[in-house]
Amino acid sequence: MSDQDLIDRLRRILGDVAPDLDVVTVAIDADLRNDIGLDSMDFLNFVIAISKQLGVAIPEADYGKVTTLGKCSAYVTTQKPRPS
Repeated sequence: MSDQDLIDRLRRILGDVAPDLDVVTVAIDADLRNDIGLDSMDFLNFVIAISKQLGVAIPEADYGKVTTLGKCSAYVTTQKPRPS
């Protein structure tokens, strides 16, 4: 999966979590909580959806590493998917 494909996939996941958000306009360096206003539950649901859909577990200690789409993409590409 290319970097752009992964960003697009993350945007779709984000759109599922926050359907009122125009995810196409979310910059890859925009902070998901501070800049676009995800509340803590939406952020948690985003992280859970990434884990389910992409097979990459994100422990709570690493939440700071996935605060933007760009950081999230980098994190996902460096992790090994969980075995199915």
